[in-house]
Amino acid sequence: MKRRGKTDAAGTAAPKPARAKRKLRVPLAAKITGGVLVVLFAALCAFIYLYPYAFPGVTVGSIPVGGLSRNAAAEKIAQESPALYEGQNVSVTIYETTYDIPVEDVLENVDAEQSVENGFSVGRTGNPFVRIWNVVKAIAGQNEAQLAATVNEDGLTAALEEISSQALTEPVEPTWEIGTDTMTIYAGKPGVSFDTAAVEQTLTDKIRLMDFTPYEVTTELTETPAIDIDAIAAEVIGDPVSATVSKEDGTTIIPEKVGVQFDVEEARSIIGDGSAGSYTIPITTTQPAVTAETLSEVLFRDTLASCSTSLNEGNVPRTNNVRLAAASINGTILNPGDEFSYNDVVGERTTARGYQSAGAYSGNQIIDEVGGGVCQPSSTLYMAVLRADLEVTQRVNHSFTVAYTPLGEDATVSWGGPDFCFKNNTNYPVKILAEQSNGQLTMTIVGTKTSDKTVTTRTEVLETYSYQRIEKQDSSMKAGETRVEVSGITGYSTRTYKVITENGQTTEVLANTSTYNKRDEVVYVGTAQAASDEVESTSDTAS
Repeated sequence: MKRRGKTDAAGTAAPKPARAKRKLRVPLAAKITGGVLVVLFAALCAFIYLYPYAFPGVTVGSIPVGGLSRNAAAEKIAQESPALYEGQNVSVTIYETTYDIPVEDVLENVDAEQSVENGFSVGRTGNPFVRIWNVVKAIAGQNEAQLAATVNEDGLTAALEEISSQALTEPVEPTWEIGTDTMTIYAGKPGVSFDTAAVEQTLTDKIRLMDFTPYEVTTELTETPAIDIDAIAAEVIGDPVSATVSKEDGTTIIPEKVGVQFDVEEARSIIGDGSAGSYTIPITTTQPAVTAETLSEVLFRDTLASCSTSLNEGNVPRTNNVRLAAASINGTILNPGDEFSYNDVVGERTTARGYQSAGAYSGNQIIDEVGGGVCQPSSTLYMAVLRADLEVTQRVNHSFTVAYTPLGEDATVSWGGPDFCFKNNTNYPVKILAEQSNGQLTMTIVGTKTSDKTVTTRTEVLETYSYQRIEKQDSSMKAGETRVEVSGITGYSTRTYKVITENGQTTEVLANTSTYNKRDEVVYVGTAQAASDEVESTSDTAS
């Protein structure tokens, strides 16, 4: 059975009585707390907006300035900031290499005023909540303002130029190092480039902010050169080379070079794809005969040979030519294996170089020729070369004998014609000393003796070619008078030997065979009769 509500007489339901509304009551404690917070916030805002000093806990760099006025903070920063950068470096790393730039070279001074402004800006920017938060962080030691500095732009530019000269590199070719039994090949390095302007700007910004944390530069690398084992082999593989001396000054020792051999294919296999930094290659080494240390002790220590020839200094043009040629030769150095060429060393004999006309052989005659007489230095030097037991590679004897050397010991030279050449076949450098004075021309060869060897010469005459006397009549000369037009010269065929004595044993070695032409004597004989003879002949006829 459903219950029905009350109805009025008309049967309409009666309305429900209205309920009374409850009021929300805030506890008194909450009201007090809220009020306090509002007051505190207002107080903090007032503090933040009205506080005239740097907020408590603020540091500029590591220098505390909290509670200081601008002037006091500036003074403190000026006094304490030098200790922060004296002896410090700005470290710049460029492709695995770190360069240190002394801060004192690139920092002009600390900008105390800007540094103070940086400190005073803490808690004074942003909305109130941001400001309060930054002040709280400062008090907690977590809000450090930047020191500001003035950059020494010239110093920074100079420092970066020096770094760039080292760090900006072209690709580096592989290198190698020779040991006793192995050779180490080091892989090449890529070329390194970077934006120098960007680096300078970044460092400028860091220095202005006194930010000395290490800075790694972004670089661009070019391809690393591959290891070319064939090229390395061409340069490394070879026979040992003894130490030598500089021909420029005659004293600087050029170090020896060890002989090296290795299996190229084995090396190629060891290197493989070339991805490693270094490789060890087995090698065989051979030491040179003469090291730099040894050579420095015995360089030009001994006289190997010295020979002199005579000349007539009254013949001024010829003596002049001999002296000029000797001066060109004097001091010439030959390292082991070097070859001497008289024409190359003395050069062309011309009037422009001071040579004069003097007697010289030409065919079967003696004529005046520019440079006449220069065969005497070549012949005197040949005599010394024989006795020094050096290897003669080119020598031609004169067409006729000469008075200043023994048979078989002359050497004719001519520009564009015969040359005199020899090679230093010893293990040590040799030097030629040439001097002309007091009617003597002396050639001395100095070097290093390695034994008691001595050398003399012996020449045997194989055949003699006697000259003939050819007489020609001359009616302009009196009967019985003679005039030699061409002097006679005896010809010879000779064989010259070097007589070598060493360790008590003597051997002979053929040095040369020479053939000297004969020249017949030409004599003019007078045929004219004396005047008295003619008169007498006439008288006899008349009678």
